[in-house]
Amino acid sequence: MSPSLALLLCCAFVLFFLGIEMQAARGVSAAIWIPTAWMLIAASRPLATWFVGSDHIVGDNESGSPLDRWVLTGLVVAAILVLVRRRFDWWGSLHRHKWLLALLGYMFLSTFWSEITLIALRRWIRELIVLVMALVIVSEINPRQSLASLLRRCAYVLIPFSVLLIKYYPVLGRQYGKYSGIQMWTGVTGQKNELGRLCMVSILFLLFAFCERWRTRTPAPRSYQAWSDLIIVAIAVYLMKGADSATSIATLALGITTFFGLQWVRKLKLKVPQVTLLAVMIVLGAYGISAPFLGGTNVAGFTSMLGRDSTLTGRTEVWAAVLPAMNQQPVLGHGFGSFWTDARRQLYDIPTAHNGYLDILLELGTVGLAFFFAWLLSCARRLHRTLAFDYGWASFGICLLLMSLAYNATESALNSLTEYMTAVVVLASIAVPAKLASRSVPALPVRLTLDAPSLQLEDDAKTQPRWM
Repeated sequence: MSPSLALLLCCAFVLFFLGIEMQAARGVSAAIWIPTAWMLIAASRPLATWFVGSDHIVGDNESGSPLDRWVLTGLVVAAILVLVRRRFDWWGSLHRHKWLLALLGYMFLSTFWSEITLIALRRWIRELIVLVMALVIVSEINPRQSLASLLRRCAYVLIPFSVLLIKYYPVLGRQYGKYSGIQMWTGVTGQKNELGRLCMVSILFLLFAFCERWRTRTPAPRSYQAWSDLIIVAIAVYLMKGADSATSIATLALGITTFFGLQWVRKLKLKVPQVTLLAVMIVLGAYGISAPFLGGTNVAGFTSMLGRDSTLTGRTEVWAAVLPAMNQQPVLGHGFGSFWTDARRQLYDIPTAHNGYLDILLELGTVGLAFFFAWLLSCARRLHRTLAFDYGWASFGICLLLMSLAYNATESALNSLTEYMTAVVVLASIAVPAKLASRSVPALPVRLTLDAPSLQLEDDAKTQPRWM
């Protein structure tokens, strides 16, 4: 098959699946495409990287690209206009997330002791985007249904196009290891671990949606969406196997085990103690933080089962090289978005520390790490309270939190709120506990049907699709 024909078929496939999703999600407004477009960029790669050889578009690592800057600015302006038009109560929503605001505030202050203050400030402004997009979701009539549409649309678009790039456009969809020379699948993302992360989150969400649909026995037309979800899950499993991201595979196993464990607790009509949830989070966090300082000895036992060597594919060497730099500024760090400059990337020959906690220590110090954990624990408490009125979605959010803590033991995704996995955690922690909006909904028509021996009024709302 020629690449052009494959591209045409892939576009038709994606549009067909998006049509099914949009038909099923009738309660979601068109405004949800704004955070969806932003998430599509966050989950794949910067827009400028698609234009190979155009230096005036691509820019560089520190200054960024003009194309991405203008597109993101346009999305933020559009999101703010939506919130203004809906007369959204900004303060009423934001004051429930004080630890997230405190974390953003500390990130802002840390830019002033950075070596690249102006660049760090621009990077900090990009952190605010995820908060604005979360508020757009919360402003919807049903925030959880809107979040479901966002995650499903991202999976429907990015998973098929990843297969297309890998198979028919290898220049864009594959890379070769810098030292090993081994070919790696990247798809629409920047590297194989990011592809594994995309598949991991997509699989978890779609399996969660399928379980909720099965539990509630939701009838047609949702059956078409169920088949679509299962097809995307199968493709994502294929991609995850090809990407061979051990961290993503192990983290997905943790998430699925946790989810079904919570469903088992629900079936037994038992309560999940909040102190137990917080204790598990602290243990996972301590496990990830200690990994670089212990030389990966606490992680090696698990990675060996996944076919990785004792150096965790070179991570222990990276940690040993970067730790002295962390010890130079152990309390406050080098400033948000300020450690991995072009000079340090060239010095260490790496772009990240391959440990989210170590990257936080490098940029924000122990103070910043404390702020991060305070925010994550506040998310856990909020999601735990949500178990009382929406157990399914709260379980999904808790799984995301635990997976994020485990994932960052050997990968870096926690040090920025705009990283795909952390962004999903932010959206879930804000949208899942949100109550349904009180905005008026257009009345549905009432149909009169004859059911002998009596007349029966049948509300069309009963035949409308449910939230998932």
